[in-house]
Amino acid sequence: MPEEPGTTIPKARPITGGILGVVAGLAAAVVLQQQGLWPLDKLTVFLFPGIVGLIGVLLTKLGRAAATASLTTMLVLLVAMVAWGATGIADIDEFGELNGGCQVIADSDLDSTTVVDSSRRNPFLIDPQGGLSWAAMSPVVFMDYDWQMWVDLGGAQVELDSDHEDNEGGSVVNADDVPNITEYAEARGIPIDQMRGVYKVGGFAATCDGFGFVEIVSEPLETLAAKIAAGVGGLALILLLVAALTGRGGPRIEA
Repeated sequence: MPEEPGTTIPKARPITGGILGVVAGLAAAVVLQQQGLWPLDKLTVFLFPGIVGLIGVLLTKLGRAAATASLTTMLVLLVAMVAWGATGIADIDEFGELNGGCQVIADSDLDSTTVVDSSRRNPFLIDPQGGLSWAAMSPVVFMDYDWQMWVDLGGAQVELDSDHEDNEGGSVVNADDVPNITEYAEARGIPIDQMRGVYKVGGFAATCDGFGFVEIVSEPLETLAAKIAAGVGGLALILLLVAALTGRGGPRIEA
């Protein structure tokens, strides 16, 4: 668009649009996860926010003068996010997995599972104020071994709990029956009071390892994380619209 005498065309704002888009995408991902629709995996932590960020760049570029350096920088970062997140597409239909000959069964007030029958689309349902019982069976006696439990966040394994087990009795079964899962978790330092939605949870014990998918059921926007994410996401979208619309509609007169 040619510049008229005494006027100036507003420059594009790709960095502003990209950052606000990513923030809005991440906030939406947290709300979706907390409501039990999808875990925080590569798709929701990288692919979806990256795409929203690209949309934000487009919205803040239309009708504006080019900002080549910042546009190139933002596009490289966002395309890298999208490319990395796209590697998670192959796991959309992923089911739970157990290796090493071990078996795990669990029952809650809402559901039952053998771990390997849980999936991203159909996780094992848990009432955070309800009961939970489980039994883990090993193919041989494990003596003097370490164990760990983790949760997957965006493709990274974050440790929840770990310990060392002597197993002096030589048992091949580890079982328990918990009347209230929240009280049980909090006694072990796991902040389950703020954990809602779908999670990929795994761990190892001796030579066995595996993972499954669980959903800690939630009321709408029940947790602080969900409330903050909804507020931040809404604010980011408003700011993105303001950034996209400010100065649009033709060149503005210089003071």
